[in-house]
Amino acid sequence: MDASRLPLLISLAGAAVMLAAIVFVFGMVLLSIFTGDSLEFSGGHTEALAASFGVVA
Repeated sequence: MDASRLPLLISLAGAAVMLAAIVFVFGMVLLSIFTGDSLEFSGGHTEALAASFGVVA
C-alpha cells in the first residue's frame, strides 16, 4: 500500500463511521416519532432511583 493513500483511507473511514452514527440516531428519532414511543437516555438510572425511594410509576 502506498503511504500517501493512508491519510485518505483514514479520512474516509472516519467519515463513514460518523455518517453511520448520524443515520443511526436519525433512525432512532424517526422510529420514536412514528411509534409514539419516547426516547430515554437515562439508561434506567431514573427508574432505579425511583425504586430506591419506593416510588412506583
